[in-house]
Amino acid sequence: MDYFWTKLKKKRKNPKNRVLRDALTSGRAELVWVNYNPGPTGPAIFGSTHEFCHSGYSWHKWCSNSSHSSGKYGSPLAFTKTANAALLPAQVTPDASLNRILKDLLDSAHNLPKLSHGNIAPINLTLNELRKETQELLRNEKFNGNYTKAHYLLSKSGVNASEIESDLEALPAKGEESAVATTGEKHTRTTNLAPEGDDIENYFIAKKDETILNAIEQSLASALRDFDKFISLSVSIDWKVRKDVLKKQLGIPVSTKISKEDLAKSFTWKKALPEANRLLAPMASSKASTHSTKQVSRDKFESNARVVYTLNEHRLENRAFSVFSNFEELCKTSVDSKSKQMGEIWRVLAELCDEKSAKISQEQLFSEQYQKPRVEKLLKKRIVQNAKSVLEQQFFNYMDEIYTKDEKKPQAYLPATNINKVLYFIHKVITKNNGSTLMEKTLNYNGVPIWALVYYLLRSGLYPEAVELTLANAEAFNKFDKNFPIYMSHFAQSGCIGLPSELHERISADFQQTFQFISEDAPEFDPYKYAVYKIIGKCDLVRRNLPRALNLSIEDWLWFHLLILNEFGASSASDLLYENYTLENLQRKVVLLGPQQFNASSNHPVYAKTLVMLGLYELAVQYVYENIYECDAVHLAIALNYYGLLNLARISSNELLVIENDTPQINMSRLVGSYTRTFKISDPKVAAQYLILICLSRGGKNNDESAKCHEALRELILVSREFGLLLGELSPEGDKIPGILERQRSLINLPDISSFYHQITERSAQRCEEEGRFFDAIRLYQLCQDYDTVVALLNKFLSELLSMTELSKPLLTGNTFRTPEGTLQPTETSENNLILLSRRLTGVFDRNSFILGKISPKEREILSYLLPIVDIRELFVRKDWQER
Repeated sequence: MDYFWTKLKKKRKNPKNRVLRDALTSGRAELVWVNYNPGPTGPAIFGSTHEFCHSGYSWHKWCSNSSHSSGKYGSPLAFTKTANAALLPAQVTPDASLNRILKDLLDSAHNLPKLSHGNIAPINLTLNELRKETQELLRNEKFNGNYTKAHYLLSKSGVNASEIESDLEALPAKGEESAVATTGEKHTRTTNLAPEGDDIENYFIAKKDETILNAIEQSLASALRDFDKFISLSVSIDWKVRKDVLKKQLGIPVSTKISKEDLAKSFTWKKALPEANRLLAPMASSKASTHSTKQVSRDKFESNARVVYTLNEHRLENRAFSVFSNFEELCKTSVDSKSKQMGEIWRVLAELCDEKSAKISQEQLFSEQYQKPRVEKLLKKRIVQNAKSVLEQQFFNYMDEIYTKDEKKPQAYLPATNINKVLYFIHKVITKNNGSTLMEKTLNYNGVPIWALVYYLLRSGLYPEAVELTLANAEAFNKFDKNFPIYMSHFAQSGCIGLPSELHERISADFQQTFQFISEDAPEFDPYKYAVYKIIGKCDLVRRNLPRALNLSIEDWLWFHLLILNEFGASSASDLLYENYTLENLQRKVVLLGPQQFNASSNHPVYAKTLVMLGLYELAVQYVYENIYECDAVHLAIALNYYGLLNLARISSNELLVIENDTPQINMSRLVGSYTRTFKISDPKVAAQYLILICLSRGGKNNDESAKCHEALRELILVSREFGLLLGELSPEGDKIPGILERQRSLINLPDISSFYHQITERSAQRCEEEGRFFDAIRLYQLCQDYDTVVALLNKFLSELLSMTELSKPLLTGNTFRTPEGTLQPTETSENNLILLSRRLTGVFDRNSFILGKISPKEREILSYLLPIVDIRELFVRKDWQER
């Protein structure tokens, strides 16, 4: 390229060359190829001249007899493509013409001349260095002074060389400083390398330019090395795929078939780019979650933020806090379906953790039981019991509401006992919706459908009433059901877990004897009796369903499956695997059915609530994030993590849900960090309260989450620049007033102040220093009380300022601006000028013995020299020679 432009400059008079040069300079043409052995009709690589020009290219040749010709290699050819020619496509398919071009290119490459002096290193010297080297060569050059042949030549022409030499030596010396001797050692030229007289200023200018160029060269070399290192660490290239692609383009057959996906995967980043890996950046979201990430109302945002702040304050004082109940209260003010869903979820979780009776802190209450490869059986039993209780209470409230609303109830359903409420529900709802046929198929005793009554008492959670009913009406059961009151009593006493082994065998035998040979459509089939035996005895678990005649709702279906789980009772270990029914089986069944089955009613979707009731908390967070609101998903994850009911991702990912060893895990740090993206600048105090909760897992003892929390807080500090609010203020005397993070440092696993300074403040200062934010770096070093580094930075910045500023330019301009009130204020202050900042800090440090004790004598001495130099520079620029 350099040679090509040299030839253009040498052939400036040729009008064709000038047209080509103008086209290249203006961007209307581009250099395509330079060849040193052209054929008579153009370069062979592109075919004939006609074919080449027809494709939009033109070629130009310089005459070989030019004084600037390239010698034996011929004259260079420059080929350009004009702007109006058809552009080549970005990606070319390997057709015949392209294969021929690539083959010709390879052949031409093999025919290139080999330079014999190719091992000679290039010259990388400045002009001054070249001048010095030349003068040294002249000094060392030896002249033997033997001019015999020249004397003979001159004597033939009648010239006496000896006489001429004598005459020349007799001439008076003139301009000795530039004279050159003519014989022997006098041929050596001497040039004074040191600057003399008026050349001093030029010498310094040259030296400065040389220093700047050297610095630029070093900086470029360093940047090149850093870039190569970054590429080697960050980029992964599959050279085998790239090699096969090149072979295919050259027409060489390859055994493997390369798709576009394989070609794209052959060049990948080993790790995410720095911008994509930041914790406070938006998280990758699917199409389903796009609407959920919309901003909520300001009232809801502030209400949630107050709950989070109160949670952190209670944690700081190690006091109990009902986090689920507080979030439930916030949902009561909204009437939309999504808020109702979240309200039910909060209620389920509040009941699980028994928040109403909590007197001490319940932080990480279940972490030891839940955050394991397999959840402990005791916690699973608690989850099942809680879900069953919630469903039963919900059904009883629904039944009680129907009973209360009707003020004209028949006297048969009075007084308002629980049994009368159930009987009225059967009369008002079940009989009305299903007709009298259903009640005729069940056992009626004195006009009371016994099995239906027992079933709905169980469904309402009224187990004592069910036991009382069966014992009081024992004569109602025939000879096949005479043991049922015993079954019922033991079932209620076990907490609905199951019957002892002996009773389980007896009830299973009774069940088989009654229903083994009766189909569901038979007239004598009693659906309520079948359901009661199925629930109490957990009989025939191969068929895990109830008769269609009962017309179960989603809640009824879930309640039934919770009751027939047999992994917690004495008879849980069955010899037949297909008769074992565990919580994991039910969880897989619900996930397999999916939200479409549980959200059949748009007015009352229950999939999220079902996931929570079954202990699928990670999937619940994901579903709420994608289908309800991001805000609700964040607070659900925070509350679950507070109690230790959330598995957190240990690997770095930009996805919300990570599956590791078949265990779903939530990317808590990215979820919370992404949520703060909308208010990390406007409300950094609120953002800090959320980011602190990243360190919540295992009471702050999770090292991975602690590191992510610290990283997120440092990013918040650098982005918001609210150093005083987050880290603390500095008084005029140099004393420090703690900020929010320093006061709450125990919540982020940094109880020691020196650890807090090192992990948060000092590392933030180092990041500012790397990014060139000098004023921020100095202030942050002050906040972590690293005063020696503060003075060292001031010395460094002042030195650079003095060395890089022209002598004729002032360091302080003294400019002012007019405020809206009409007063004049200086544009340069200690907030934006290093000199004024240095002077102010020097005064502060000198008045504080504590700070002086932390500054090394060497740094103090350097600063004491630099500031007077600044003053001298200012006097020099103003030409104030009298000032001392």
